[in-house]
Amino acid sequence: MLPQFFAQKNRRKKAIYLQQWDISHALKRSLLVFTSFIAAHILVMTQMEGLSFGDAIWYSLTTVTTVGFGDIAAQTIEGRAATIVFLYFGGIFVLANLGAEYFDSRLVRRDRQIKGLWEWKLMQHIVIINTPNKNGTEYFKRLISQIRAHENFKQVPIQILTQKYPDGLPPELRALGVIHYHGGPGSEESYSGVNIKEAGAVMVLARDEYDGKSDAETFDTLYRLDEHGLRDIPVIAECLNDRNRDRFYKVGAQIVVRPIRAYPELLIRALVAPGSEKLLENLFTHDGDHLRRYDVRMENISWLSIVTSLVKAGFGTPLAFIGNDGTLVTNAAPEEHVSAKALLLLVRADLPPSQQQITDAINL
Repeated sequence: MLPQFFAQKNRRKKAIYLQQWDISHALKRSLLVFTSFIAAHILVMTQMEGLSFGDAIWYSLTTVTTVGFGDIAAQTIEGRAATIVFLYFGGIFVLANLGAEYFDSRLVRRDRQIKGLWEWKLMQHIVIINTPNKNGTEYFKRLISQIRAHENFKQVPIQILTQKYPDGLPPELRALGVIHYHGGPGSEESYSGVNIKEAGAVMVLARDEYDGKSDAETFDTLYRLDEHGLRDIPVIAECLNDRNRDRFYKVGAQIVVRPIRAYPELLIRALVAPGSEKLLENLFTHDGDHLRRYDVRMENISWLSIVTSLVKAGFGTPLAFIGNDGTLVTNAAPEEHVSAKALLLLVRADLPPSQQQITDAINL
């Protein structure tokens, strides 16, 4: 067992350090040598042993694979010598070496795939560039789970371009069917590694959501993506400083959002329903349109009547109401009669209506 252990250990080391091209070349070379030995033996058997071409092939292959049925055997000294040279010393040795090279190639392939060094040549896949500075794995788990939850993306390949996982993705991410390429967005080799020209969508995450310099790196990434001609697919970029948004749009970003690490769903909404991300962003800030609660009593009033009255008055768009029992109801049916104690209204930041205005509009 000990010699076998060291043999396996040495082969593992060899596989790790050999490049894929080297092993492929070795496989082709061994296969060529093996084929040459078999062809030479077949020729000798037809000439010296008087075997038919079919019998010569049968005899050569059953011998070199050590099956040895014994139905055909060399009779002359020359034929037996040729069998020893071409099959015993040559063919069987090369065949064993060919098997070893094959398993080495599989080991190298697996090792490179795990470490993000393998070019998968995916098509119509989602490429996620960068990893959040903190809790990246947890963020990806939630982000990718949300992607998979959408009907259109259940089977879409997802690849992460990152330098955060040099020894391979954590098991929980691999379980979600994610692969990665080990590289940074500043390297052209990385874009080739993720086959960026064939991507179906790209998400560029801010390297550090608390460092304003991340916008400069995102701008450089978007510029490089634009050079690859990605104007016809969704390119979503995170932007820390709102003043940089226009710059991002000019270099190819179709959707620009703030990095909100607690809600990766924002990126999914932007991908599924472009434009909705602007509305969702406003819900997190006091700028622009935002949600506001109005404690207004409503008794048996149709939802259609409430919505129509407030929209006509220019006070905003009702999105939900809070029932008398505290239940939040969104997207109510138009004919539903509402008895509630509060209303959630999407209003303009520069012209929010007063409590009395809302009450008067509803009770007209």
